[in-house]
Amino acid sequence: MKEAMRVAVITNPRESVFRIYYNQATPHRLNHLGLVNWWAGKIYRLPVLPSANAVYKNFQGRVFNVPVLHAPPWHFVKYNNNSTVEVTGGRDDKLLTLISKRLNFRYKYYDPPERSQGSSISVNGTFKGTLGLIWKRKADFFIGDVTITWERLQAVDFSFVTLADSGAFLTHAPAKLSETLAIIRPFRWEVWPLVFATLLITGPALWIVIAAPSFWQRRRQNQLSLFNDCCWFTTTLFLRQSSSKEPSSTHKARLVSVLISLGATYVIGDMYSANLTSLLARPAREQPIGTLEALEEAMRDRKYELVVERHSSSLTILENGTGVYGRLAKLMRRQKLQRVRNVEVGVRLVLAYKRIAVLGGRETLYYDTERFGSHNFHLSEKLYTRYSAIALQIGCPYLETFNDVIMNLFEAGILAKVTKDEYKNLPEQSRRSEPVTESDKENADVTGDSIANSQMQSESTIGLEPVSLTMLRGAFCLLGIGYLLAAITLIIEVRICRRKRNAVLKVSTKQLSRQNTVKKCVICLRRGFRKLLRGMYYHIDKAFGSEY
Repeated sequence: MKEAMRVAVITNPRESVFRIYYNQATPHRLNHLGLVNWWAGKIYRLPVLPSANAVYKNFQGRVFNVPVLHAPPWHFVKYNNNSTVEVTGGRDDKLLTLISKRLNFRYKYYDPPERSQGSSISVNGTFKGTLGLIWKRKADFFIGDVTITWERLQAVDFSFVTLADSGAFLTHAPAKLSETLAIIRPFRWEVWPLVFATLLITGPALWIVIAAPSFWQRRRQNQLSLFNDCCWFTTTLFLRQSSSKEPSSTHKARLVSVLISLGATYVIGDMYSANLTSLLARPAREQPIGTLEALEEAMRDRKYELVVERHSSSLTILENGTGVYGRLAKLMRRQKLQRVRNVEVGVRLVLAYKRIAVLGGRETLYYDTERFGSHNFHLSEKLYTRYSAIALQIGCPYLETFNDVIMNLFEAGILAKVTKDEYKNLPEQSRRSEPVTESDKENADVTGDSIANSQMQSESTIGLEPVSLTMLRGAFCLLGIGYLLAAITLIIEVRICRRKRNAVLKVSTKQLSRQNTVKKCVICLRRGFRKLLRGMYYHIDKAFGSEY
């Protein structure tokens, strides 16, 4: 430990003289004992050892080796072919510049072996990522979107909070619902049973109003025909048909008919027309996924996948969490891809494949959505509070000095101003489909060539759309269904009429055949009786002669 351990050496060069040497006497010379106090009689200095704030208020040009990761908007890193990095900007890069100017030190960025933050100390006693380098004291400190967690506190120390953020997850923007079904979408499924119940009730109600006097007066009428007329009349009213006649001319029947007509025309018809017009002007979309419960349901039923940054605090929350977090972790184990290099790669996956969600910091996700087009994504609600800070070695002597500077920047509003400027300076060209930096190109290779094609979104998905014939295809489908039902009804009526006609013809032919049989029998009887009379006459004439 170069600086974490405090070493004080007391020497006695001569009688009654003591000198105190201290390894933290200077901020820029490591492993060096400097004279900080002496005692000779009544002459001495208080305090015996200098405070860390007094020593490390000026680092006198000391150079720090700082690992850096590409994580917009905190750091924009360009990876060169000679294993060097070039930081082109970022919110935390500006913050580190302010701290270095205030404390008079310099820093040098380098590419860590594992381009990840690190989550916790493993069972075998290892800690991966940049935080593992600080834990092994191979790096001085790390600044970035580093979330403070209990697991990380066992390996590193954190400064004062540099960002108060929230956890969230990002999904693809809800897709448009089918425009063909827009004609029935103004009413939810709970409304349709009531509409059909109204259709079934109004016809019998009108029949009761008309037929009630005849029940009391005991007048005989064709009630079945009247009931059919009432049902058909109310049905034509709801279908906006004006060719049907009133089943009765009484005032009560006319009043009920007027009420049904007003309800069908103004309550159902106009509201339906207004809702349908609004849906056609701005097509409806799917229900967005905004809560963890909705994400769990989508992963279980709709084959959604959840990815997180490897060795991140979000992964730790899923692995060690209970309740809905534990269930999400179980669902993630079924996936082929669970962890990505950084949040930006996850956002690109969401952009390329719609059924993927990425979990991370809300500020980072929001910035990435602005880079690649906010109309392509849907950001969930805030899940939990997370705080980011600078990670330093355990026992770091200049931790309080860093805290004083960060708190001053926070109280002056400079931290918030730097964050807002990073969003304000977001160039329009960063919304294009091709990668912005060299690291973007490397990340693009992970997701495939389909990313660039999927990022080319039409402008119609951003704003309103004019009504076109394509949006009205549902009406044409419904018209076709009506024609089909009418044709089927006509065929059924023709078949029924033919059956009735054939039945009548069979009955008439049977009757004719019976009549013909009777006629034939009568004719036969007549002929037989005539033959009988002729025979009798012949025999009588032969026996008695013609005189008789």
